Amino acid sequence: MSDGRTTSDTGPLVDGLFRREAAHLTARLARLLGTGRLDEAEEIVQSVLLKALHAWPHAGIPDNPAGWLWRTARNEAVDRLRRRRFNASLTPEDLADRLPDGRDPADTRLQAELADEKLGLIFACCHPVLPLEARVALTLKAVCGLGTAEIARAFLLSVPATAQRITRAKARLAQAGVAFAIPAGAELPGRLDAVLATLYLLLNEGVGATAGEAMIRPDIVSEALHLARQLADHPVTGRPEAEAMAALACLTAARLPARLSPDGMPVLLADQDRTRWHRGLIAAGLRHLKAGTAGPEETRWHLEAAIAATHAVAPRWSDTDWPLIVTLYDRLAQRCPGPVTRLNRAVALAEARGPAAGLAALEGLADDGSMARYPLYAATRAALLERLGDRAGAVMALRQALTLAERIGLNHPERRLLRARLDRLSE
Repeated sequence: MSDGRTTSDTGPLVDGLFRREAAHLTARLARLLGTGRLDEAEEIVQSVLLKALHAWPHAGIPDNPAGWLWRTARNEAVDRLRRRRFNASLTPEDLADRLPDGRDPADTRLQAELADEKLGLIFACCHPVLPLEARVALTLKAVCGLGTAEIARAFLLSVPATAQRITRAKARLAQAGVAFAIPAGAELPGRLDAVLATLYLLLNEGVGATAGEAMIRPDIVSEALHLARQLADHPVTGRPEAEAMAALACLTAARLPARLSPDGMPVLLADQDRTRWHRGLIAAGLRHLKAGTAGPEETRWHLEAAIAATHAVAPRWSDTDWPLIVTLYDRLAQRCPGPVTRLNRAVALAEARGPAAGLAALEGLADDGSMARYPLYAATRAALLERLGDRAGAVMALRQALTLAERIGLNHPERRLLRARLDRLSE
């Protein structure tokens, strides 16, 4: 049966539904077909989407779209199994029995099963047989549905290099025959850290999309938030570092209602209307952060969450405890001494000790190759130079930031913001 929605309704619904359901489909199919058939599972998922795009505009959107996708995936898997006979020990009937049958997705037991399978796929993609960067890239692609270009920008790499990294990761997983299951015991901590790194990049992509017309991608933020809290609440994976990541996800997502102006322009943290921040998510984030302090180790996720919490509890920008944030960034730099951490520390230092101190810290990053391609570095220099009264220097830095933003295809709203700042200073 159809619910009567027309062709014009189909595109947005399919896009949102597929974003939510693709990972469940991939996880279950990959577990059944085996790690070596991850490409096969992804092909089936893509095939299901194409069938929906072709069928629904003519036949109408089904009453249970998710169930339709599950049944279509099951049929596709059974057909391929019959044709290719890649696993003689698993008959088509066995496969049909073990695949979801389109039952009510509100069924608690089914949802728990799907959650475990999705987490199992994430942990498989984050297996130690892969380098950390490859684990993160593969999980973003296979589980979370990000495009290769989006992942490339998250890593500050080229698209071909990222595609090759993902292809090699799939091949290594296939050779190792990795099981799709949540690890336990001594194996868990190392695997969990790769999963948390994946969620961190996913969250960053959602709150500041690297490409396209929309700066914020609520579907990606929702996925990262859901997975982070799922890890924190799971009896096996609910370790302090998972609690800290859940705190960071909640506190970051809480600021989204104030991140865009009515005309779609980004609103900097200093200018945001904090009354629009989501108080429920802030409270949840603080609870997760408190739960995360139960362990003896302070991870980068604890420090990132503590920085977000310091912002969250300040009623105004001027009330922010900037010396504390600088201290937290100092500790974070010891654990994660990357250029982005140093850039953020320079921003905090400028607020705590003045723009000259921030600019001095920033200049120490000038020779870093990744920073030379990072528009935010040049934009931050421009802001500090303007505060110091160097208008000409600020204009030059903004022009550099805009050139870099256009070169890497930074999302349109952020380019508009850079252009507006440049136009104001150039008058």
